[in-house]
Amino acid sequence: MIDHVSIGTRDLPRALAFYTACLEPLGYSIQHQDGGQAIFGANGHWSFAIYPAQNGDALAGHRAHVAITAPSQEAAQAFYSKAIELGASKLREPGLRPDINERYYGTMVFDPDQHQIEVVHWSK
Repeated sequence: MIDHVSIGTRDLPRALAFYTACLEPLGYSIQHQDGGQAIFGANGHWSFAIYPAQNGDALAGHRAHVAITAPSQEAAQAFYSKAIELGASKLREPGLRPDINERYYGTMVFDPDQHQIEVVHWSK
């Protein structure tokens, strides 16, 4: 249903370094980059874009978040560990969440721009 998601940042080089490192364990990398944007995805698909903020408006909305697929529980854990190492704030540690779904394993952090980023692996 959703083709791609875009978020704003106050510091594009910082956001680029953060997401490059954190998305690598999930199998995602930069698919396109120029002076005004960086777009991540896999296999040529542009899925997650980061743009510099144009003014002082709020970057993140209440309860809004981006959920990114992890290929395994270990990859979700690796994302979380790297994100915390690079300055993200803990919102939900990695783990099973049977209150959400018996197949759900995930984590959630606030990135350095205070966007809520969820990483989820669905077991079979």
